[in-house]
Amino acid sequence: MPFDPLVIDTENREDPKALQVKVLYAGDEWDGQPYVAVAEDGINLVGDKTHGIVCDNKFGTTIGGNLSLSMMPDQISIGGGYFRLNPLLLSCIPSTTPTPIPTLIKDTPNLLKAKGDVQSARDLLISNSDAAQHG
Repeated sequence: MPFDPLVIDTENREDPKALQVKVLYAGDEWDGQPYVAVAEDGINLVGDKTHGIVCDNKFGTTIGGNLSLSMMPDQISIGGGYFRLNPLLLSCIPSTTPTPIPTLIKDTPNLLKAKGDVQSARDLLISNSDAAQHG
């Protein structure tokens, strides 16, 4: 049987000892509509033959097809939030000779920016907790 990445062995004919793949799609029968497939080594979210997202432990996250991001560049964080795309990239003509414009700028991750809010919420919960007051 030739290898076809669009064919999913839901009956485990190739390896009966393998974990069974779970496939979710609209309707009672699959007829080419988008689907989600969860296997023991990854997850596929497939829109059609050319658009999908694959998450696995070998290649990481792969996005195929057209991609649209519905946010401004300064809202896109990279490296756990320690870097963001420079918003000046939208207002300048890129050039490295007269005025270099850095692509990434340093930032603090949103989780760390909210550290004070998290601490005050924790303190509020502890101050109103019967267990903490009697502990």
